[in-house]
Amino acid sequence: MNTDRRTAMTLLLTGAMSALGLPAFAAIPDMSPAALTAEADLILTGRLLSVATTRKVPEWVKRRDDISFFERGSFVDEIFTLTIEVGAVEKGAREFAGQRLEARGWRAYGRPSGWAGPGGTVRDLPAEGARIKVWLRREQDSWDLMSPSGMVPAP
Repeated sequence: MNTDRRTAMTLLLTGAMSALGLPAFAAIPDMSPAALTAEADLILTGRLLSVATTRKVPEWVKRRDDISFFERGSFVDEIFTLTIEVGAVEKGAREFAGQRLEARGWRAYGRPSGWAGPGGTVRDLPAEGARIKVWLRREQDSWDLMSPSGMVPAP
């Protein structure tokens, strides 16, 4: 293919893609460690003892009239509870050190093609036994992982 023809094809394809548009796959950007630290009620490191997960259609989807019954099945959240053996507490109640603590989080398990929006508190769940660092907020009677980057591997 000569240079003029290649340039013409490139321009044609670029124009077609621009005209048709591409779906947005944007999620909420990660929070910086400084922002997480400022907003967290509890910061700790520890060992992940267990992960319990369930999947369900989010409540906000069920309340929307503009999402049909059949489309609702495309929206699935994975809700999880982490049981953590607390090692060190960097911020918050020091009495958690040496104890077990449960923390909740969620992640988008399924979304319709082209969906843009929050993807949850984590992208990947670590294996049981892994050392983790978590930034938590107190929500009524539970500890919730901060979204979207409230858990990282710990050294």
